[in-house]
Amino acid sequence: MTPLLLAACVRYNKRPLPASTQWIAHPRNAAGRPLQRISLGTAVKRALRDNRGYAAALVKARISVLQLRRAGLLPDPQFSASLEKPTTPGPYVNGFSAALSQDLSWLLTRGARKDAARARLTQTRLQVAWQGWTLLQKTASDYVDLWFARRQCDLLQQQQDRLETQQAALDRALKRSDITMQQDAAALTTLSQVQAQLTQSRQARITAQAALNSDMNLAPQVRYSLLRPKMTPLPDQQAVQSALQSLPHTRPDLLALTAGYRAANADFRAAVLAQFPGISVDVSRNSDTSAVFSNIIGISLNLPIFGRSRNTARLARATRDELHAVYAQRLNDASSQAQTLYARLHQTQSRQTTLRQQLPRLKQLSRNANKAFAAGNLNGAEWSSIHQNLLARELEAMQINATLAKGRVALNALLGHVPLHAPIPHAPTHPESGSTP
Repeated sequence: MTPLLLAACVRYNKRPLPASTQWIAHPRNAAGRPLQRISLGTAVKRALRDNRGYAAALVKARISVLQLRRAGLLPDPQFSASLEKPTTPGPYVNGFSAALSQDLSWLLTRGARKDAARARLTQTRLQVAWQGWTLLQKTASDYVDLWFARRQCDLLQQQQDRLETQQAALDRALKRSDITMQQDAAALTTLSQVQAQLTQSRQARITAQAALNSDMNLAPQVRYSLLRPKMTPLPDQQAVQSALQSLPHTRPDLLALTAGYRAANADFRAAVLAQFPGISVDVSRNSDTSAVFSNIIGISLNLPIFGRSRNTARLARATRDELHAVYAQRLNDASSQAQTLYARLHQTQSRQTTLRQQLPRLKQLSRNANKAFAAGNLNGAEWSSIHQNLLARELEAMQINATLAKGRVALNALLGHVPLHAPIPHAPTHPESGSTP
């Protein structure tokens, strides 16, 4: 019997913590081959598969499955035995006692506790789903940041190379007294400003690279090429309003709060039922030292006279009330955030349209300014101002494109749409089946 019981037990095994970082050497495709160039879709899929924080969330979901199974298990019965050996001489025999007891109070609360555990399992899985959505949004945002940081560095590098070539020619012209010192100083000032902007852009590129690598669990020094992210159009106002009305049924975080509220409600019901006296049944077989045998059936009652169970019920009710208020506030915040972001993106899109109309004219003005500056018909301050204005508008156009790209991903998440149609775990219809996400 003992070997059978031991065979059913969980065995202990050591699992030491890692002694060093556990980075992935290179981004890989589904077949495991290293990738030199990745797309936005590939980046978010790699993040879902390899991100350590998300992996920990999946383990937490498996813990909830075990908690649900425990909630449905019967409490173990208790067996007790004693031997009575007489020490006084006489016609006495050894007495004994054997008893088996079972707590029956769990029958009152088993249904409510199992409902609570089932709801918590659903809540945990939905929280994992929302964490997956959040990870996708962050990965997509970091991808766009890195893409545009690289494009910005390329633009500033080209500008710096052109200005350095021009500066060298102006320095030679100044030695020949073909230009004034004012013209040479204006060009040098413009070059210095571009060099400072390039340094800042390179720092932003390093930050964006590290963030995206962290999302995919890659070492900070890993480098790869990026494909241009696809820009999805903004939804119209009617689609946004329709999505806002469906938020309680589509947003995983709101669904998770709903499941948490159901769990708190089940806890409250279980606490109310637990106010009734607990009942235990004892069955025993006894024999005293006079060889008199007896069978005993006993019932034990737990008398709730000091108010502990009532206080537990009040605490469970207060917890449920708190979750009710939290859900209402989260729903309001979700709607407000989505509508605010949608309005901001529309304003940004209007500015993008204006810049697209202005940039060709500014570029032509820059070319004309170069000719006038070379001919001595434009002073250095005016020439520098024209070039700095063009560069500032080009950088603004890049920043607007990045803002719109990230904003569309964020808006999809706020409206309860799966970002980039990536696979994210959802709570199953019957979580008590014991399957893991």
